Amino acid sequence: MKISSKRVATLALSVALATSSSMAFAGSELMTLLKVLRDNGTITAEQYERVVLEANATEQKNTVEKEEIKVALDKATQVEVIADKGGIGVKSRDGNFTSKIGGRMQLDAAWNDGDSAGYNMKDGTEIRRARLYLKGTVNRDWFYKFEYDFAGAGDTEKGITDIWLGYNGFDFEGASIKAGHFRDPFMLQDQVSDNNTQFTERASIDAFTASRHIGVMPSISRKHWTVAAGLFGESARRSAGTDNDEGWGAGGRATWMPVNEKGELLHLGLAVNYRSQRENKTKIRQQPETHIGSEYFVNTGDLDVDDFLSLGTEFAFVQGPFSAQAEYIQTELDRNGILSDLTFDGWYAQAGWFFTGESRPYTHKGAKFKSVTPKKAVGNGGIGAWELAMRYSTIDLTDEEIVGGEMDLLTMGLNWFPNAGLRISANYIKMLEMDRKGTDYDNEKVDIFQLRTQWAF
Repeated sequence: MKISSKRVATLALSVALATSSSMAFAGSELMTLLKVLRDNGTITAEQYERVVLEANATEQKNTVEKEEIKVALDKATQVEVIADKGGIGVKSRDGNFTSKIGGRMQLDAAWNDGDSAGYNMKDGTEIRRARLYLKGTVNRDWFYKFEYDFAGAGDTEKGITDIWLGYNGFDFEGASIKAGHFRDPFMLQDQVSDNNTQFTERASIDAFTASRHIGVMPSISRKHWTVAAGLFGESARRSAGTDNDEGWGAGGRATWMPVNEKGELLHLGLAVNYRSQRENKTKIRQQPETHIGSEYFVNTGDLDVDDFLSLGTEFAFVQGPFSAQAEYIQTELDRNGILSDLTFDGWYAQAGWFFTGESRPYTHKGAKFKSVTPKKAVGNGGIGAWELAMRYSTIDLTDEEIVGGEMDLLTMGLNWFPNAGLRISANYIKMLEMDRKGTDYDNEKVDIFQLRTQWAF
């Protein structure tokens, strides 16, 4: 049976028009056929152009529809949900907005042999910290944090620790400023989160801590150097509702890291902290690096002080699995009236070694150590990260007629990190010397064993 060329042309045109809505027409086999039919005169040039124009219009329509579908999908999935060490975070697809809910849980237990006629150190357990926080960024350049401690160990009676807002959208690299309630820039061990310290408690010179206050602080953080300075009022737990003006202070910290690579660090730092007292009263005291005993072996008692100035030096070193850290602090107190000024001081040196091969991680943002992540976590074929640590610390709170005491401590620690966020620590604290004449604490030799279970997320 013969099929006329006219019928073939009609059939080809019908197929072309029918398929133009579901395929890319140009360059297809059907286009080749139409060109042949046009060239041998089976279809006219007008018919050929009509099919091509209609196919192109259909292809443009399909492209627009695909873009509309993509936009709709982007809107429906513009937020990414992130689970990190148990915490929950969300961020926009463009990264301009982020928000994370996290926290920490620290459960402590301690046993000691400190018991004399004048005091009684307590064995026991406590929830050392139970915190939740919300932090994030707004329009990429703004950042914020709010943290609350349900264990009541925060800087206010209701447990608020941090509440601040910051901005880092400056053209100058690493520059930022924040305002609110946060830690003054003083002391390396205070800048390191208690989640990431090598021991369950900070060294005894934490008696000189600047702590947290309401203030404003500009800072610059670069890979090899940082500087921060702030002006502060009182801590959030103290209001101005008394006959006296509110106390105020200023502080600054500068660090230099000539070596700052993964697994390698040399950190040197200087810090200064000044406080003008609100009620011309201050007290400096410290427990033997435990929070459960409730006995302050060194204690100046209440002092009539107009203001005081603290100076500090910092050192830190990391080489592979080995790390070391040391600080010296001196505090000079300007007393009222004809009383002589006072000078107290203290220092510590500590070292740690990961026998599973990890390195103590460090960040130049804030010039501090951060959390440990095991090379091989428990549950993934590994035993987690294991660290041995040792620290010597001394503090002297005796000067002029003030006999606050001098205390020397040796602490040995074992840290186990089963996986990121989990930590179990054991500390043995040996009181080497206790000199506080005229008190029941004089010449005491206390031994303390302390355990901590921690989940930080």
